[in-house]
Amino acid sequence: MAIANIDGLALCYAVFPATPKDGEKSGETLILIRGLGTQMIQWPQPFIDYFTAAGFDVIIFDNRDVGESGKLDAAGVPDIMALAAGAEAGAAFPVPYGLDDMARDVIGLMDALGIDKAHIFGMSLGGMVAQHLAFSHAARMAKVVCVMSSSGHPSLPRPAVSRLAPPDNDDAGELIDYLAESLSEHASPAFVTPDAAYRAMAEKIVKRCWHPQGVIRQMAAAIADGDRTARLKAITVPFMVVHGDADTLVDISCGRHIAENVPNAIWRPVAGMGHDIGPGLEDEIGLDVLAFLKG
Repeated sequence: MAIANIDGLALCYAVFPATPKDGEKSGETLILIRGLGTQMIQWPQPFIDYFTAAGFDVIIFDNRDVGESGKLDAAGVPDIMALAAGAEAGAAFPVPYGLDDMARDVIGLMDALGIDKAHIFGMSLGGMVAQHLAFSHAARMAKVVCVMSSSGHPSLPRPAVSRLAPPDNDDAGELIDYLAESLSEHASPAFVTPDAAYRAMAEKIVKRCWHPQGVIRQMAAAIADGDRTARLKAITVPFMVVHGDADTLVDISCGRHIAENVPNAIWRPVAGMGHDIGPGLEDEIGLDVLAFLKG
């Protein structure tokens, strides 16, 4: 893992060079963007390996405000309930940063690494960032894959409210219990992660950096961004939408709406996929994603 300085903000990242079995590298880069509050260590290694074996250099990173990337605590913690209520009423509220800022972080990372163009694979909140990259930074995008995300249109189902509440104390064991259960809350029934793996990941998250204030600021950025439908219609970058029919956090209708509004988008629903990258998912969607990226 390394650190890049992006306009004064530290972004933690890692590069996985292409390892094609046939010895021929594509010379192309695939950047994976995580979702709300999650860290780059949560990308399954087999998923990364699938694309490096196909000839892509793969880059993962911690979004701003999570993991080992820079925190924006000086900006304060927004009142999410007030922000959400205001958004419902059509009122604008100031937020510490927007999804456009998070998209510029990606461009800044590309600049720091000398990458002119890249493919993007963004999941959930990362899929929203991927949308911004497609309509605001098209010249730097090769192709974009938007996964388990939403356009933000007001007619669409809102993300499900978690039945879980984080502990109100500093007990590490309780926090690990909470995170382990939270990781499994919207899991894929067809791509099952063992409970022990959830707990092991929860322990890694806590040991590395659990920063709930940053999660709230990221959430505020998503709420304040509002409806992206009109902006999606202007996308010219080749675009693919992937969404699971078992996603209990972000309904599949949200992904379908993106595909319907991005010109010439490819729509790839996935049976049994929830709101996670479960074991074996690369084998289910990999060939289609590779056909899109290489086609």
